[in-house]
Amino acid sequence: MTTPDLENTIQGNPGPKEEKKRRTLLLVLLILLLLLCVAGCLFLRYLLNPAPIADIIPGPVSVQAPPTYVKMIEGLDAPVGVAVSPDAQRIYVSESNGERLIKAFDRDGNLLFSFSPPFTTKANRSPGYIAVAQDGRVFVSERYNSVIDIFDADGNFLDAIISMDMTLTKYLKSQSIILPPGSVYYYDIVSQSVVYQTTGGEVKLSHIPDRGGWSPLGLRFDAEGNLMVTNLTSGQHQVIIYPAASIAGDLGNFSPVVSSFGSEGNQAGQFSFPNNVVRDGNGNYYISDGNNGRISTWSLDLVYKSFFGFGSSESALNLPRGMWMSKKNLLHVADAVGHVIRVYDVSADEPLFLFNFGEFGITEGKFNFPVDILLDSTGRVYVADRENNRIDIWSY
Repeated sequence: MTTPDLENTIQGNPGPKEEKKRRTLLLVLLILLLLLCVAGCLFLRYLLNPAPIADIIPGPVSVQAPPTYVKMIEGLDAPVGVAVSPDAQRIYVSESNGERLIKAFDRDGNLLFSFSPPFTTKANRSPGYIAVAQDGRVFVSERYNSVIDIFDADGNFLDAIISMDMTLTKYLKSQSIILPPGSVYYYDIVSQSVVYQTTGGEVKLSHIPDRGGWSPLGLRFDAEGNLMVTNLTSGQHQVIIYPAASIAGDLGNFSPVVSSFGSEGNQAGQFSFPNNVVRDGNGNYYISDGNNGRISTWSLDLVYKSFFGFGSSESALNLPRGMWMSKKNLLHVADAVGHVIRVYDVSADEPLFLFNFGEFGITEGKFNFPVDILLDSTGRVYVADRENNRIDIWSY
């Protein structure tokens, strides 16, 4: 020990080495305290607003690994559409076989109730894709009658979009048919009529001669609440966009000013059986162009840009159906024939293939003709696994 160190020790003062150790220890403690504060803030934010970790942590965080398989919801008959309520607590599923019902489950997968449009049976209904509006209303494309059914969150039938600019309530109003509360009504494609019945009254028909080109399939809401629909009328395969304001409030005054793009074919800017539409953070549109085996991209101004996913590589698509865009611009595509979910990063000018998850099979974590997909606000991934008669749940 040097003389200064000896003198400091004798006087009870720390020497230079002890002072350096003390400062280092203090710095480490401060860093640990800061990390604990950050972790506490993130945990509190998650409790107040559950969301995937990638959405909670600020900065350019990108998911580069597939989600983990969690569990399945069984007891379904060829599910083709899946959606969740705005609070992520209720799961809606449409069935394409059996009774062809729409079923509601809680977050744990317990069946809550089933519902369907009035005046229909399994023989004259065929529910397809589902989308839930910000106010909780459930929109379902009904393929047999070529309409978009609208239900409340508890499955009560409200209305239907029966042509591009006509709803059931608007049509009844145009015919001066005033129905009291408790009445039921629906469009029947066989008789080409609106069927309606007052409480305890007889069933009546009102004929609609022409609904124009209307055959809706894919349904998605964008972040602004606009409803994006794929229309499969022969020769007119296209995307139709309903402004949020046009589908809110009283649909008896339904007068939408829609935007549309695309036509039927296999050339640039054309579609063959387009299934779903989603948007990225810049407002660009992505359409799963089913029978053309590709994803078609369009600009915010509805101008055709390009396509990707066509070919025979690991990232290539076979039969793209349902899609979902995460907040981090990760495009998830259900490839029905490939029996996988393909994930692309579309945040840059050129889409980047990231990974696939799932494979063909009937056991847990495998798919047999997956047709729809969505991500909820908590990072859960729901896949409508049609031929396995279940909803598969994964999580980031």
